[in-house]
Amino acid sequence: MLILASQPLTAGCPCNYTPATLIQVIGADTLLLNVADVEETVQIAGIQTPRLEPQSELDEAWCKSEGEKAIQAQDYATQLLSKASEILIDEQKRLASGNLSAAVYIDNISLGQELLYKYLAIESGQTPSWCP
Repeated sequence: MLILASQPLTAGCPCNYTPATLIQVIGADTLLLNVADVEETVQIAGIQTPRLEPQSELDEAWCKSEGEKAIQAQDYATQLLSKASEILIDEQKRLASGNLSAAVYIDNISLGQELLYKYLAIESGQTPSWCP
């Protein structure tokens, strides 16, 4: 069997991941988690999800279908996280905002990959095409 990867595999050993508990799903790619007894806002590394609303009144790139897809993505993330028996994070870096950027695993499955598989997210750096 031959496996080709377009990006280097960066997942570390699960033995180094940090356990977390869910406090709130802020958005499909933004979570409020309890990590080592500290409330942390965690951005899921490597993905971008649709926005619930435009960033400003002049935001012409946003459309109603993006908002609808954002709700679907958030609902799906909430469903997976609420059923998880284990949530682990693999911290990538601390962002300028103070938030953590991390891979989030629910029962050993990447939440970011699950959102990508369901077409509820795109890889970071790609151009969104949420609007027709």
